[in-house]
Amino acid sequence: MTFYCLLYKEDSMKKSCLILLLGWLSFSLSATNYTPFVTDAEAKKAIKTFAKEMAVKHQFDEQQLFQQLSSMEHRQDIIERITKPAEGLPWHRYRTIFIKDKRIDQGVEFWNKHQGLLNRAYEEYGVEPSMIVGIIGVETFYGRIQGNFPVLEALHTLGFYYPKRSKFFRSELAQFLILARDQGWPLASIKGSYAGAMGMGQFISSSYRNFGVDFDGDGKINLFDNPADMIGSVANYFKRHGWKANGFVAEPIQFQKAHKPLLQKGLKLKHQLADLKAKNIDTKKLAGKTKKVGIFAFEQTSGADEHWLVGDNFYAITRYNHSELYALAAFQLSELIREKREAQRQNVTEAVAGK
Repeated sequence: MTFYCLLYKEDSMKKSCLILLLGWLSFSLSATNYTPFVTDAEAKKAIKTFAKEMAVKHQFDEQQLFQQLSSMEHRQDIIERITKPAEGLPWHRYRTIFIKDKRIDQGVEFWNKHQGLLNRAYEEYGVEPSMIVGIIGVETFYGRIQGNFPVLEALHTLGFYYPKRSKFFRSELAQFLILARDQGWPLASIKGSYAGAMGMGQFISSSYRNFGVDFDGDGKINLFDNPADMIGSVANYFKRHGWKANGFVAEPIQFQKAHKPLLQKGLKLKHQLADLKAKNIDTKKLAGKTKKVGIFAFEQTSGADEHWLVGDNFYAITRYNHSELYALAAFQLSELIREKREAQRQNVTEAVAGK
């Protein structure tokens, strides 16, 4: 194409052609070079091994499973999406995706509608209603946006055509096949996110199997359109990942140069309350509410960072989604929902008293 551009006599035509060439190259690279190239032959070889393992370990029909998976085409749009997650955005842009008046208002409605279930989940698992509502709000807008990607297609594509995380997604594919068999689901009918997460709380298959609970006692675990099971399952997930009732999550902090050693380089918290005291940070209100602490920096629109002191419960949120951006957004949404609900209830109380 570069050669043909040079055939134009006018410089303006050459320039236009070269601009188009560069645009085409940019598009080609962004559309196709997300991962090392995997041929269909290589994928089929991996599928054959996978099918054999599923037959030996979980009694699936090896030939039938191989034929089903090897006849499927991978989806490049799924690979493109997973290589550009929202968690790659700066905080000030990421926050605006979730912190909206409509999501707060409908969070209050969801809480009021399911108050009994949320209170019972708190009693049984120690996870505050606000946090459960915040998670479901961030994940699917209270069940409204659960994803339109066939889970089987998503896990097939990421398991066999996305080398960067193929081991994880093949494991999730195995979990999904077992889950679908146990639940009696037609494989092709189950839809979720581009990464294979499902239901109102976007559980991946292994989480569905390990942390899903039948909270209404009907003999089924339905995380797609049963708020009771979803509320109980989110609470169970958090408890199993270290959530402490009324524990410390996060609060903004006036950052000083002396605090720099407390800045997080990863999600796992490594500092003790004594480390805060050594930096003249008051820890009285944190006593008994967290064992580990750390400080995260979040980029603002000005380019400057806002700093948040976080504790064990913040880390527990990152077990749901391995991102400090996600954890802070979910926590802030939960707090805004709680505050608005309390304000509305106070207004009602005052109105009644006024009469």
